[in-house]
Amino acid sequence: MELNIKAPREVVWEAFQDFSSWPAWAKALKEVSRVGSGWRFRAGGQPPVDLVWVAEATRRRPPEFLEFRSVPGVPHNLEIYGWLRLNEPEEGTTHLELLFEGSPHYDTPLLDKAADWYASVFGEPNKLLKVTFEQFKAHLEKTHNQRELSTAMT
Repeated sequence: MELNIKAPREVVWEAFQDFSSWPAWAKALKEVSRVGSGWRFRAGGQPPVDLVWVAEATRRRPPEFLEFRSVPGVPHNLEIYGWLRLNEPEEGTTHLELLFEGSPHYDTPLLDKAADWYASVFGEPNKLLKVTFEQFKAHLEKTHNQRELSTAMT
């Protein structure tokens, strides 16, 4: 997934890593909390099951690259891997590239198969991811513009 955001790369980097604020702007996220070296995310999934994943950074090059994956041994039902890359093609604009791969991780193979089938028939995880990051873009551009305006007025 790719987006252009009207904000400097450092601002986008900082906002992306402010995970505890995500539920305020991401409608699908119900809760984000710290768990050891990682973060636990709980999103509304296909009823009656919420999607839960716990991720930590595995490689980090601020403010341009972050790789992440599921934390082993921590209870969750979505195994994830991905990375974020931020480029600043022109001053004040950030090009965001995101890879996010997820697969069900339940206690039984039967639940895994049922979750795969349900997601393929009824779910649109890529659409949900795109909507979430469109919300991130809107939130960040609004917040950044308000700060710029406030600074210009003082």
